[in-house]
Amino acid sequence: MIWEHEPEREEGRPVEAETNRSAQDWFRLMIDMGLAPGLRTLGFLGAGRRYRMDVEGRRAEVYIVQSQSLIDSRIRFTLALRVPSKDEWAAQLRVRPYHSARPSADPTGWEATIGQLVTVGGYPIEDLWWELEVGHPFESLAREVLGTLTTYGLPALRHHIRANS
Repeated sequence: MIWEHEPEREEGRPVEAETNRSAQDWFRLMIDMGLAPGLRTLGFLGAGRRYRMDVEGRRAEVYIVQSQSLIDSRIRFTLALRVPSKDEWAAQLRVRPYHSARPSADPTGWEATIGQLVTVGGYPIEDLWWELEVGHPFESLAREVLGTLTTYGLPALRHHIRANS
């Protein structure tokens, strides 16, 4: 049957209420369809949960970090940001110029979670996690994450690159 118009959806009802997707599948879809295009628009390269951009000849990295969830139909996640030290960055490019640099087990440089950068009343909130529920729309969630990164994360990445140049 061809729909002449989109069927009406009850307010607050999941987009894919009858979905058989797992929380991991829905999370990957949200990253691929919601976050990745926005990150690329901001100038990042990457895929999945790892993104990077070069700023003033230095690397800035953003990782999507997932929490262990106690509820099967939900995923909690946050962002981690990192600027590797110049020495680490140069060493990794010398050893593997054909690979993107990966963080070492003992990171140097600067790193923070997005919650450490977001402030309320001048104080960092420290712990910021977003929650995605299977079947629910994720467009506004992706916009919120990208907006938070743009407002708090990108300025912090640029600041730490300039401070250590």
